[in-house]
Amino acid sequence: MLPVSPPCSLTSAALTERSMMPAEGENMPLCTLSNWELTRQNAECSVLALEKAESLARGAALKWASGIFSRPDQLTRLGHYRRRETQRNNSIQTRLKSAVQSYVEGVEQGIKHLHNALTEVQNVQRELNEAQEIWRKSDGQRSHLQPIRNLVTEHVQLSVVIQSLPFIYTVPELISHTQNLIETQSLLEAHRNLRDLESFRDVVLYRLQRVRPLEDPSSCTSEDEQHGEDPAELVQQFFAGVNNLSEDLGRLLFSLAQSAVSLACSNPSLLVSAVRIIEREEYLDAEDTRGSPQQLWRPPGRPKQWRESFFRALERGVCDRLIKSGLQEDITPTGLATDLKDLQSKVLDELQAVCSVLAPCVPPRYEVCRAVALMCHHAISRHVRDILGRELAHPALYRVLHWSVIVYPSEDMMGHQDLSPEIDAKELGALLSPEILEEQLNRYTRSVKVCLAQWIQKALEVEYAEWFRKQEPDKDQDGLYLSSLQQLVMQMLAENVQLASVLGETLESRVRNAAVLEMDNCLVWLREALVKYGIEHMKDRTHPTYYILYLLAIINGCTVLSSSISYLQPEDSASPVIRKSTPCLQTSLDKTQKKACHLLLDELQTELQPLFLQIPSRTWLSGSDTMHIICEKVELFNQHLSMARAPMCQFLLGQTERMLVIEYVKAFMHSKMVCKNPLERQQMAERMSSDAEELRAALSRMDLEQSTLCVPLILSIKEIFALKDPSLLSLEVSGLMTTFPDISDDHVLALMELRGDVNRDLRHTVLNMMQQQTLTLPKDYRPIFMSISVPAPAPPFCLHPSSCA
Repeated sequence: MLPVSPPCSLTSAALTERSMMPAEGENMPLCTLSNWELTRQNAECSVLALEKAESLARGAALKWASGIFSRPDQLTRLGHYRRRETQRNNSIQTRLKSAVQSYVEGVEQGIKHLHNALTEVQNVQRELNEAQEIWRKSDGQRSHLQPIRNLVTEHVQLSVVIQSLPFIYTVPELISHTQNLIETQSLLEAHRNLRDLESFRDVVLYRLQRVRPLEDPSSCTSEDEQHGEDPAELVQQFFAGVNNLSEDLGRLLFSLAQSAVSLACSNPSLLVSAVRIIEREEYLDAEDTRGSPQQLWRPPGRPKQWRESFFRALERGVCDRLIKSGLQEDITPTGLATDLKDLQSKVLDELQAVCSVLAPCVPPRYEVCRAVALMCHHAISRHVRDILGRELAHPALYRVLHWSVIVYPSEDMMGHQDLSPEIDAKELGALLSPEILEEQLNRYTRSVKVCLAQWIQKALEVEYAEWFRKQEPDKDQDGLYLSSLQQLVMQMLAENVQLASVLGETLESRVRNAAVLEMDNCLVWLREALVKYGIEHMKDRTHPTYYILYLLAIINGCTVLSSSISYLQPEDSASPVIRKSTPCLQTSLDKTQKKACHLLLDELQTELQPLFLQIPSRTWLSGSDTMHIICEKVELFNQHLSMARAPMCQFLLGQTERMLVIEYVKAFMHSKMVCKNPLERQQMAERMSSDAEELRAALSRMDLEQSTLCVPLILSIKEIFALKDPSLLSLEVSGLMTTFPDISDDHVLALMELRGDVNRDLRHTVLNMMQQQTLTLPKDYRPIFMSISVPAPAPPFCLHPSSCA
């Protein structure tokens, strides 16, 4: 059985039980002295706690003893355990008694100290009461001493005045002499006399000030005030001329500072003398500032702060020399450019003179070059803000921004190499704050937008008027007709973007965005003008005279513009947000160009439509030359199409082919003819083959690539009429649907109606096959049958059209 650990605390009764504990060499923990003392203190505090602790200790001890003495061989050492625990208890009791005795002695000593302190406090309180009683009794006697105090004060003041009499007589003469020295600009001697006068005045005032504490302000009566004024005030009135001398000398020094640059060139010794006087006054101000904070008296007129006044006067002179007194009412771009150029020259001359001539005349710690540069910077900044506060035209506003952002910090002005050792253009900062610059950039962008809109509107009005003149449009170096409107607009926009790029990427992006919007507006207006142009032409097809040629000129102009439009809207110049918020110019340009192409093709379509009305017909079946005439007209019109610049030339040819096949097939859809017998159907198939061959030859002569639409579609429709067995129509229509999946039921019904031998059951069979063979249009397929209209079928049970009429 393993030994059980005893509890951490035991009472005195439990310790008796522990006399049977094992020897020190055995494996058992013992309670520490602190734990035992804590148990004793807790037991003494409360009887209930004592009983509870006693019970717990006994139980723990019994449990421990039962575990230790469970074997018979351990009982032989019982006496040894008892003796050891007895000795330990005796030692603990002795230490407890010693500690309690020391605590008791300390408490007795503290009580004695408190008693002595109480006695001393009572004695001090009693003495204070006696002193307060004596003070109350002597209050009436102090009032009898006030006349004596007044006599003493007056005596001291009179003694100060008597001591100062030899000097006082010389004051008016010295003031007059100093005034003459100031007028003759003998600065150093005048300042020396001024300092003597100020020192004498300050000594007298200081002596009088030392007398003031002897007086009791509460004891002064109205009778005393009637004897005369305050001596200090009399002294200040007597020395009033000294203050005037100081002000006159200061005004002279500041007037010299105002023209310090020119004075440094003509009479540097006078400027150096002025600076030395300012240095002395600055030293005196510093000495006065370093005085004791408890000092109640300060010399009158201090601190003078002449150094700050010197720089303020210097700044006034700089501003007067650089900036004119007022702005003109009408600011023109030319006049503004001249003024800014003149200001640039003045600033550069001023700073060069300061660095080379004025800087050696002043102490290095003044940093006069940097100070004057900051003065110029602030003055020019105020002047530029005043200019920007006026109503400026677009060119004038650009000149101010260009001068402020580009010219001012450049090497031609503040960054000049002659100024670089003393003046850092980066330290001066920007001439315009970020907020003001942002506002002016927005203002410039708005001004550019308004200017561009007005200019483009006028250019478009002139262009529209030229379309109606009886003169051919201009030609380019290749002999092709070309409209200069798009290029002029593009050049105008590009120039504004290039100018804005000089002022930074931010303004360039904004102006580029404005230019894109204005170009898009221009193209929208151009499309609207083309619609009006086409309407006017439809009223009278002989007017305008050169309708087709001006359409070609517009098409060629858009082609040329498309090659340079990426300058306004490059792929990587604007952020995705800007590209998303601005229109795509290429898309708008394509719309405009295609609108002109459609008007051009409409002219050809209008001319060919009467010929297509003759197809199909009995005359056409008998061998008329209708298709031959159509091909001749198309080839003749191709002379105009060839004047279009690539790639629009091929586009127009492709659209011509598409228009021809649409009109050809539509003529079959709208035809009232019905084949009466197989011979007519055979003739129709042969005639369609002949027409397809003629169209193939004509398109080939027009340099059109191999026809992939016109001839194949005509030949595919021809097969429907070439069939001798109508039951095979389902197979033939299925092949037609595979090649042209946008063909509809109405188109097939119209063709079967034209064939003339398809009964109702066969029609249902073909239509059911078409419904089952519904095809989706391929991505690269360009629908053709969607552009071919089909006449609406006659309503059921309707009377004959002649009867309805």
